Amino acid sequence: MTKSEQYNMMLLMSSVSLATVSRMLSTNGSALMDFTQGVLTGIAMVGMIAGLWMYGKARKSKA
Repeated sequence: MTKSEQYNMMLLMSSVSLATVSRMLSTNGSALMDFTQGVLTGIAMVGMIAGLWMYGKARKSKA
């Protein structure tokens, strides 16, 4: 596994972990906690999409 593939996998795994943490975060009706949960979820989604795009790009260039 190349360094680039390792970085892609790390990005994907950290994004999945961030999404899990954001879903477990209790908001209790607080606007700030709702905002924080939304930001964490958004960052996790962007990270997952970027990781999958970079992984696909690396796999395509190998073939």
